[in-house]
Amino acid sequence: MGFLINHFVRSLIDWLFRRRSPGLLTMRIGLGCLILALGGGWAFDVSLLLPDARVDVGFDSAGTTPTVLVYGTGFVGSFLAVAGFCWELVRYKADQRRLNRKRVVVVEARGLRDTSGTPLLDALPSSLEGRRDSVPLDIRQRVKDGEIVAPKAALEDLISLPTDLKRRFDGVDRSDVTVVYGGLAPVPFTFLTGLLIDDEGTVVIFDWDRHAQAWRQLDDIDDGKRFRCSGLGTLFGSASEVALAVSVSYTVSPADVRSKVGELPIVALDLEGASPNCHWSEDKQQALGVQFLETIVSLANQRVRRIHLFLAAQNSVAFRLGRLYDKRNLPEVVVYQYQKAFTPPYSWGVLMPVCGIERPAIV
Repeated sequence: MGFLINHFVRSLIDWLFRRRSPGLLTMRIGLGCLILALGGGWAFDVSLLLPDARVDVGFDSAGTTPTVLVYGTGFVGSFLAVAGFCWELVRYKADQRRLNRKRVVVVEARGLRDTSGTPLLDALPSSLEGRRDSVPLDIRQRVKDGEIVAPKAALEDLISLPTDLKRRFDGVDRSDVTVVYGGLAPVPFTFLTGLLIDDEGTVVIFDWDRHAQAWRQLDDIDDGKRFRCSGLGTLFGSASEVALAVSVSYTVSPADVRSKVGELPIVALDLEGASPNCHWSEDKQQALGVQFLETIVSLANQRVRRIHLFLAAQNSVAFRLGRLYDKRNLPEVVVYQYQKAFTPPYSWGVLMPVCGIERPAIV
């Protein structure tokens, strides 16, 4: 219900403060002048028959309005109406040329369940202007009952993404391109997708609302809850590899992490009030991204060479953190996939193409 109310309020505000066309305004003023001019020569008589009397009502403006004023108003009205129409026609053609230059490239990742759902392309708001093109990342054939059964094959499906985007951007100014991302995919592949389209300019992020069964932008207010960091101050440059457990949607179990990394030091980022629906604010996600990046930089400054990342987060959060990860200046990073039925539950991960690694690989 809250989402519907917010949507109604935003739509009402957009309508009230929508951009007015000066051409249409000029044309309306001209038509108003024409109506006044024609009204300068109106005349009518009305008779009402009552039981005991007769009432006659008459009006004739021809005798009260100067002829020059009537013709002058008519001329000005005609001129404004024609000028407004031509102005609006020129504006319309200019808008069409501008829209023909603009591109909206929609990257939709499908990889958790073999369900059709609503295509992200069909859920875009009208405010995203331009010719729309879809780039599906479909790895559902590599999934069985929500678990990735062929991670290497799924990885190969994603590696071609930069090439697909470059082909669509050829000959187009980057300022005219907007990339829209949304998906339901495993965390390592989502993080990798964010990493691969890091430098593609303007990116708008959507996420799937499981309750409303619809795509949704990050449009809630910031609740002010942030990561609480632990374990960072105990390193003192003594470890070349570190495990980083980041809990956003669910809590990453330290025992599960320990079963994978053994005696490696563990640094934790735990979100206050973590839950599957705590991520719908753009401002909050940006603030969490700043905290995440600051933690990574702190690890790099302590000469950590490889980070083992255990991330429990919503798709939009995992994608954002991938976009933030600097490919050249930050340590190597392996992002692990959680599969509860396995022992240990983090049975494989993706080594990201950063820090001189040119091609991602399954670890």
